[in-house]
Amino acid sequence: MACSTHKHYHDEEFDPKLLLETYFSHGNVPIIEESVIHPVRVLHELFCSGKVKGDTLLDINLGGAIYQLISASNCFKEMYVVDFTDCNIDHFKKWLEKNEGATDWSFAFQKVCEIEGSGDKWQEKEEQLRKTIKGIIKWDNFENSSLNHQLFPKVDCVLCLWILNVVSKTKEEFQRNLKKFACCLKPGGHLILFSGVNVTYYMLGKHKFFILSVDRDFIRESVTNAGFVIEKEDYLSTKVTTDIVDYKGMAIILARKQSECPI
Repeated sequence: MACSTHKHYHDEEFDPKLLLETYFSHGNVPIIEESVIHPVRVLHELFCSGKVKGDTLLDINLGGAIYQLISASNCFKEMYVVDFTDCNIDHFKKWLEKNEGATDWSFAFQKVCEIEGSGDKWQEKEEQLRKTIKGIIKWDNFENSSLNHQLFPKVDCVLCLWILNVVSKTKEEFQRNLKKFACCLKPGGHLILFSGVNVTYYMLGKHKFFILSVDRDFIRESVTNAGFVIEKEDYLSTKVTTDIVDYKGMAIILARKQSECPI
């Protein structure tokens, strides 16, 4: 279905707290195994393996989500978060500053602690993550060609879960945005990319929102063309049928930046 028939990420109907409650923040989400539990398990394994190293990480954020950063806080001294709209940044700050109305992430922290074997120390883990986040940056992807690197240093790792399909309206824009993300990395730095495969929409309440539909070959080609060498690739087919999102599976790629690629 054409992008023009759906709402988009930056439209005023986008509600970050509703997004998180619908897809990520608690155990009653119908796709929770695929949207949160499998990703945090993969990220835990990647960060524990020593394949992804360094001091700094940049998260290209979706709607104020934080679950993808929990295991990363064990490895990186500094983490920076980028989002594209004020409402999403404001919602992320509510959790960071322990303000009223913040999303409750106890489910995700408890799940990560279970995976890590750290028992009931999830509240300590939450404070650890807060201390590691050094900046939240707005990137108006729809107007500016790249991030202002005066706001944060070039990083050792860029983490990108789901957002690339959400903010990119065309395949050409998907590829341009991926190259912009690559520019944030130091030479030899790593990209961790999770992307929905063959998905066209997701629901927020009564509103249907656009997602760019791409296949595995296109994702792989785009990563390579952005100056990366793919070091690890995985794919998880969906096992859940739901009317809140129509996807076939998720592609997971770990790639190392080999060269600069002009935007």
